[in-house]
Amino acid sequence: MKQKIMFSDIYKDFKIRLPNLSKRATYWKPRGYLSITVYFEDGSQMAYDYLYKKASFIVMPETALA
Repeated sequence: MKQKIMFSDIYKDFKIRLPNLSKRATYWKPRGYLSITVYFEDGSQMAYDYLYKKASFIVMPETALA
């Protein structure tokens, strides 16, 4: 029987794999299939893909900051 993966499980995996970054995380939300967006104190965002166990920062365009 297959185990159902919840988004909270994906965030727990993020905290295990990236403990230093997870200390600065303020909240997270689902992003897509087996991935979440993590928001940090300084306003930066990171996408974490559970399938590939890969994290990457999301770059905001300069027009969004103005």
